[in-house]
Amino acid sequence: MSPSERMMMGPMDVAVIGRGLMGTACAMHLAQRGCRVALVGPDEPADPAAHDGPFGSFHDAGRITRAIAHDPVWARLSTRSLLRYREIEARTGIAFYTPCGGVMAGPLDGPLAGFTAGFLETPKALGLAHDRLSGAALARRFPMFDLPAGSEAVFDPVGGTIDPRAMRRAHEALAVTAGAEVVATHAMGRDGGTVALASGGRVSADHVVVATGGWASAAPLTADRPAMRVYQRTVAFAEVSEAEAARLSDMPSLIWVPEGDPTDRYLLPPIRYPDGRRYIKIGGELTSPEAIDGAALNAWFKTSGGAEAGASLLADLVALMPDLRIERTATAPCAVTFTRTDYPYIARLDDRVTLLTGGNGSAAKCADELGRLGSVAALGGSVAAEGLGADFAPVFM
Repeated sequence: MSPSERMMMGPMDVAVIGRGLMGTACAMHLAQRGCRVALVGPDEPADPAAHDGPFGSFHDAGRITRAIAHDPVWARLSTRSLLRYREIEARTGIAFYTPCGGVMAGPLDGPLAGFTAGFLETPKALGLAHDRLSGAALARRFPMFDLPAGSEAVFDPVGGTIDPRAMRRAHEALAVTAGAEVVATHAMGRDGGTVALASGGRVSADHVVVATGGWASAAPLTADRPAMRVYQRTVAFAEVSEAEAARLSDMPSLIWVPEGDPTDRYLLPPIRYPDGRRYIKIGGELTSPEAIDGAALNAWFKTSGGAEAGASLLADLVALMPDLRIERTATAPCAVTFTRTDYPYIARLDDRVTLLTGGNGSAAKCADELGRLGSVAALGGSVAAEGLGADFAPVFM
């Protein structure tokens, strides 16, 4: 529905504010349960420099997916979502999942030894399919990587990559098929169940789900501000030729710890982007500036990211893949939101509003399950009773 079609829409059962990965999945699950749903949020801007509203972190063609994680709660979230990928693709005809496999690698000592211990133990504890690799066996299995000496790794056979744009589009298609209405503009404010829109119109609903990602803290629509830190991150891209992409056709996605580093990096295999070219994507900064409000976050997404951070990431890529033949490089802005609990905030705050936010850098692959949990909360159900090992209760400033 065009924002100009109605100045006042409603009453709806639920208005979901945020057309990102979690919000769109939540709208789909609510609509499939028979709710009258309005999904509120802007389209991806054709010209980012001219866009004055919120940006979506899903504005990309590549994210890592995997069942294995360093934490069993996140592993359960991702496993439940992964099990539904193929059904969603089949029902919509929209492909978004490439199961090229996923590797997690790290040291057994140093600042991230606990991270390594977690991803080594979790698949055993949860009965997830995996191969444990180290030393010569790891080097033989993945010769394209020059991992630090002493790295211990697990290979996840259902891991790989997802196209977040396509996955969100698939969720929205199913939401609309189930009766949801899309309002392609952003929310400016909320008064109870009435949502004021940038278009000048309003949406009225019995209940509102706030699924606005980092904007839930930077520009809150709840009475209290969620306790989250929103960081302005940079990602880097290395374009490779078709021949080089073919040479790397068996390359998995990778999360690894550079030698002596206190943070991990992530790497995606060559992916075809909308410009028709193939890029390897790398991310995972040690430090990055914090967004203090929505204006700062909006301004960040209009940049090309940080030059120094991009150069550091590309240096890590060259150290990891010294034989990689790179055609050209680029950087882009991103944002990551960390909660106090290290888990998403998913809770019905009162009779009028539910909070669904806080990706902690791991939510894209889990978006379908996180959206389902948001629908459970919005309809008055118990998220803690869902058997995931966490209650996802929010913390406020």
